[in-house]
Amino acid sequence: MLTLHIIRHAKTNQQSETGKDKDRALLEKGVAQSNLLGNYLQTHHIELGKILCSSAKRTQETKSIVCQHLAEQCCVEYRDNLYEASQSDLLAEIAAETDSIITIIGHNDGLSDLASYCADEYIGLKTCEFITMTFPFDDWSHIIRGTGTILLRYRPEVFLPH
Repeated sequence: MLTLHIIRHAKTNQQSETGKDKDRALLEKGVAQSNLLGNYLQTHHIELGKILCSSAKRTQETKSIVCQHLAEQCCVEYRDNLYEASQSDLLAEIAAETDSIITIIGHNDGLSDLASYCADEYIGLKTCEFITMTFPFDDWSHIIRGTGTILLRYRPEVFLPH
């Protein structure tokens, strides 16, 4: 059996200091969301396995904060091609993997499209939302539409004073 965790990056600034979308940093709310998600994963003893993380600043910050809460060492690969990746791009990335547990930290619309495809139902992931799916295969390349079973979904709710 294969396990796929999907994490959409936490809440970010609308613009970066450089003007580049890839350089957008987390807002205070995003930092709080990431800390809550890290606590959730730790409390529920969720193993992330191999982490494939977009090279964008906001995904790297989300990953760093989440992993601070985990007892296990995070095994991370940063990949430029996960930035603006489509559902088919993400499937191709996953198909090449050999680990039985994979976590992808990335962006919409690709992540929501991937989750929707795997579950064969619409899934719109919000910032810092986490979803776990399992697949009844031993090889990631066997994934097709509707073969994923959703085990859990979690989104940290953060309310900051204005």
